[in-house]
Amino acid sequence: MKKLTTILSLLILMIFISYLGWRSVEHEVLLRENNETLLAKSRINNINLLIESLLNQRLSYLSSLSSQIDNNHDEAEHLLEVETDIKNIFIINKNKILFLSDFNDSQWHKLVESIALDNSLILNLKDYDEQFQPNSGWYQNYDHLIYWFKVSDDIIGFELSTIKLTFDIINLLDNQSLDDNFKLINSDKQIYSNGKTFENEITESLKYPLQNWNLTYYYSSPNLVNLYILGIGGIALFILVLFGFVFYGYREYTRTLRLAKQQVTFVGQVSHEFKTPLTNITLYSEMLSEYLEDEAVPIPDYLQVISAESKRLTRLIQNVLTFNKSNNLNIKPVNLTALLKQVYLTFKPILAAKSLQLNLINLENDCIVNTDADSVMQILNNFLSNAEKYASKGKQVDLSLCRSGKQVVITVRDYGEGVATHLLKQIFKPFYRVSSSITEGVSGTGIGLTIANQLAKQLQGEIKVVNQKPGIAFSLILME
Repeated sequence: MKKLTTILSLLILMIFISYLGWRSVEHEVLLRENNETLLAKSRINNINLLIESLLNQRLSYLSSLSSQIDNNHDEAEHLLEVETDIKNIFIINKNKILFLSDFNDSQWHKLVESIALDNSLILNLKDYDEQFQPNSGWYQNYDHLIYWFKVSDDIIGFELSTIKLTFDIINLLDNQSLDDNFKLINSDKQIYSNGKTFENEITESLKYPLQNWNLTYYYSSPNLVNLYILGIGGIALFILVLFGFVFYGYREYTRTLRLAKQQVTFVGQVSHEFKTPLTNITLYSEMLSEYLEDEAVPIPDYLQVISAESKRLTRLIQNVLTFNKSNNLNIKPVNLTALLKQVYLTFKPILAAKSLQLNLINLENDCIVNTDADSVMQILNNFLSNAEKYASKGKQVDLSLCRSGKQVVITVRDYGEGVATHLLKQIFKPFYRVSSSITEGVSGTGIGLTIANQLAKQLQGEIKVVNQKPGIAFSLILME
């Protein structure tokens, strides 16, 4: 069930990552398409500005010519002969036509008559303020493009040659050497074409008075195929890398778990084989101690060492055999004060042999707690054994018992080199041993603290470890 949950979680994670990746690709596609459209509109605007600048040049030029005419009809005739940009000229005073070129063009004639009859056709062409009347402007009607200028009561109008204007626009665009792909159409007639045509196009009308001219701009789509391929490849690569990491982690986890099981099995089998001969050694060493207690020193001392070490080895083997197994607890009221005094008397000579002074401090009087005495004893033995092996340079070890609310805290604090803070959680893992100068040459199985932690949890308590300056403090916390 746990594996199935993990696999489903992994699949959901991959689907979620794929969805986010695909959404990112789609967003990038829209962004590129939008950028292409904005770029096309910007290029259209540039072309419009070029044509508009040409009209403005004509506007300035015709404005200067209007001052030369000023009721001088001969000058108007002269301009018609020399200025190829000007097709026709008219001069209107209020509702009377003072000068009109090309009487043969009936359409032109009718257009000027209508302007003379109603000046507002050109004066009010745009939504000007009532307090403001324009003095000049463009007027476009059918094929006639007129620029008019008001001088006193006279209105002077110039009709531009659309053929000449068209050629000027074509020359202007040719001289720009544009790289853009577009075509320019006046009504249904194509005026200019540049570049190629593509599937994407934008068509805009030019500004007044060339509103009948349309500019169609062509642009290609961004290469979305490569983008999709790149996006899908990136998503697939990310999922593949993620899957690789997960697979590597799972393989390492199973390998570590398998190795730990092999270690436990091996140590358990070996320890079981050691148990019987060790029991015999302990038994016969005790028997010899009784028979030879009157012998001269150092024979009794040697036998006592053999007996003590065999008992210690028995305890270690028992720890290994009970590793990962729940103990049968004998919960009953235990006087922890008396228990600590017993532990103190047991370990004082052992620590003294390593030049360590064991101090019993802050000892609560008659502290009685419902717990298992053997388990508490085994936990404290582990704390003190570690102090003996790894903190001999500290010269002293403190053993204390105090109450904190409903908690009873038993602490073993040494004054050695301590353990790096980032390793404090690691030391409770099975078969883990800190690799440092203080553990070199010191024997140990690496399961003492693991067993102590398991026992503390079975007692509904916990073990806390805190780095001191100097040394380290292990505390067994039990509930009263």
